[in-house]
Amino acid sequence: MREKLFIATFCYDAVAVIKAHGLQMEVNHTCISQDLEQENRPTLLAAIKRDMTGSDARQAIVHGPFTEIYPAGIDPLARQMGRRRLEDGFSVCRAAAVNRMVVHSGYVPFIYFKEWQAEKSALFWQDFMRDKPADFGIYIENVLEDEPYMLANMMKQIDDPRIKLCLDVGHAAAAGKNMIPITQWIRVLGPWLGHFHLHNNYGDRDSHGAFHDGTMDFHQIFQAVDDYCQKDATFTIESRDCAASVAWLLEKGYLT
Repeated sequence: MREKLFIATFCYDAVAVIKAHGLQMEVNHTCISQDLEQENRPTLLAAIKRDMTGSDARQAIVHGPFTEIYPAGIDPLARQMGRRRLEDGFSVCRAAAVNRMVVHSGYVPFIYFKEWQAEKSALFWQDFMRDKPADFGIYIENVLEDEPYMLANMMKQIDDPRIKLCLDVGHAAAAGKNMIPITQWIRVLGPWLGHFHLHNNYGDRDSHGAFHDGTMDFHQIFQAVDDYCQKDATFTIESRDCAASVAWLLEKGYLT
């Protein structure tokens, strides 16, 4: 698992944990849109370069901007704004020599019908990727989705192997109030899952707990990944205390 395991840089002592265990990096410097402005870009890239010192950028993942990104927005100006910020994120990926970016789905409950979200998002993401190089890919991450079927519907309408899903198990548990087991999310979305965000909670809030701190059973999660996903699926630890989750993996024999 070691070569497929990433640490999100917003976690406590992320860079130290990455270096101590020989893990990969998911860069979170680009999450806030304002940091992508041209006047802030040199500082942003310098921070990424500093944290990635000694790491292989080709193995890294960038988490793209997620504030007010609405691929299914009804107002075309909302979609254009999100597209501009995502293009900024892509530019940072190119400058940092990173070829994978996590993007948020932008689903807003009670605003967008699920059929609308699936259809319009599929069109948005295919259009976004139309002019991107063959070696660049995105992972669309669930955030407020309370079930996996809308995302499956979206992916059935997408014809681009560079577009895959990122299942954030903590988001799924919190947004769905643990009504649907995470293993069912994995079974339903398995054909399209390329990446995972891993952290635990109690189904009440997105607390980004360590693997032992919540209601999810990570033994069952890893077994479901083995059963339903491609063997090259990757994982990012997003527990704020990432060292505790790495220790859990070592103790349970997943990381040797």
